[in-house]
Amino acid sequence: MSEDDAIIERLRGLSALVLHPRDGDAEELLLQLNRIGCRAQAVWPPPRVDAESVDIAFILVQEKPSEPIVQFLERQSVAPTLIGLAGYESPSVLNHLIELKVDSVLTKPIRPSGVLTAMVTGRRIWQECRQKDRMIGKLRSKVENSQKMTDAKLILMRLHGIEEQAAYQAMRQQAMETRQSISDIAEAIIQSHELLSSVMTRAAGPSEDDPT
Repeated sequence: MSEDDAIIERLRGLSALVLHPRDGDAEELLLQLNRIGCRAQAVWPPPRVDAESVDIAFILVQEKPSEPIVQFLERQSVAPTLIGLAGYESPSVLNHLIELKVDSVLTKPIRPSGVLTAMVTGRRIWQECRQKDRMIGKLRSKVENSQKMTDAKLILMRLHGIEEQAAYQAMRQQAMETRQSISDIAEAIIQSHELLSSVMTRAAGPSEDDPT
């Protein structure tokens, strides 16, 4: 099974929400979604409460941004795949599509031939973006942990007059003995040092240059 075939197969059973007035376009879209095998419903105006487990959302895009749609999307803990429903290609509509960061676009009037294509394209782009987000998150975490390690080693080196390798081995040994990650040990060292520095600063009292 190819990747695209797998995406089409995974479309069946998805929860699809159509944020569009119940007109002919909404009815045609619901018909096609049900044929594909999605659990679809159309709601208008957009609900003021969080929707439960929305996998893919079809949203009306007009000349002026719809504040209820924007607010609805902001409330979602996990961003669904977004497919914009646009009736024409004016500069303001195109700009609104960009601002909403839609994954695909479906033009109106809705026709059976375009729904599946928009869903496959949108879902694939959505998955690729999620993968990149996870990769960026891992890289950011790696950089932050590396900085923690450096800061913690410098603290131990200054306080105990030891070399960098010895500081690292001390942290590693502590991590093994307490069954924690070495990153957790580094964080504890930094927090303890900050707390001690704060206590010592308060104990020293105001400096002579302090006007109070």
